[in-house]
Amino acid sequence: MLYAIGEIILVVIGILIALQINNWNESRKNTIIENEYYCRLLEDFELDRRNIKRLSDESDYKIKKSKALLLDLPKKEKSKEYIIDNYIQALRTNAFAPSKVTILDITSSSKLNLIKNDSLKKTLIRYYAELDNLVYQLDLNRNHSIERAFAYEDDNQVGFQYADYAKASLGEEVMATLPVNNWQLDENSKVYKQFQNDLVFFVLMSNREKQHFQKILNEMQPVYKQLQKLCK
Repeated sequence: MLYAIGEIILVVIGILIALQINNWNESRKNTIIENEYYCRLLEDFELDRRNIKRLSDESDYKIKKSKALLLDLPKKEKSKEYIIDNYIQALRTNAFAPSKVTILDITSSSKLNLIKNDSLKKTLIRYYAELDNLVYQLDLNRNHSIERAFAYEDDNQVGFQYADYAKASLGEEVMATLPVNNWQLDENSKVYKQFQNDLVFFVLMSNREKQHFQKILNEMQPVYKQLQKLCK
């Protein structure tokens, strides 16, 4: 009987040890995965920071082009080709698409519980909620600018066909058949006034873009610092 009891105790001890080893292995695996997530999130943040820097520089460029055109228009010295090309450059912009691969992987696979740092978890959730709102605002501003830029009654009268890419596409024969309207020489022209208003709008929207980008960076900073410390 003592021998049987001893065997049972040994079996129980063996099972407990096996469970402990298994739990230890699972914990070790989860710790590795957790750290990988920290490093992947950090990579996403660094990519976003680089993209924001690039897009913010683009906003500065658009502001510079728009202001230069606003000063050039009253002088009536620049050709329509020059004015249209610079107008298109002042309008051109790229959308900001944040890198969310890692956070989507974490949330879609229900692995948010692997992030043991509660402070970071709360900050991440708050940051990505605010990020979605700011990206939505950026998209609204961008779409509004594009819609406004091409809201003229007659695009041919404005002269969009004089843009370099348009002239190359249309060819000289087609260009010769299109109307010529030197509205840029007439400050009382309806097109002139709308064009001028658009340039002012581009400056304001580009400044607004920069404010949104800065706010994203400000919101990102606390999380970014935490991830730098946690990524090993």
